Amino acid sequence: MNTRVIERVEAELTPIDMEQRVIDMLDECYDEVKIGGLTFSPSEIVQKLDPIAFRCMVSEESDADGISEEINGEYYDADEVQAIIDEVEEEEAAEAEEEESEEEAE
Repeated sequence: MNTRVIERVEAELTPIDMEQRVIDMLDECYDEVKIGGLTFSPSEIVQKLDPIAFRCMVSEESDADGISEEINGEYYDADEVQAIIDEVEEEEAAEAEEEESEEEAE
């Protein structure tokens, strides 16, 4: 990935919070657990009782095909990154064409 794309992605897009994505998924997919008068969310249970499993879930979510693109340690929506790549490629092609036209004119 070229520098121009990376700079635009970092400037224009918001990184995906993979931990929050996993927390939301756990809390949406599983019911709260009630013990005595206490209520615990599924995400809280996994984070506190098995932090390694939680980190593995975050890692697996980060590696899921087509969901995200890693750039400099941050994850971004793959479709949004691809849109920027397409725009940069179009800009670079137009610039190359313009340079060619200028060289031919000389």
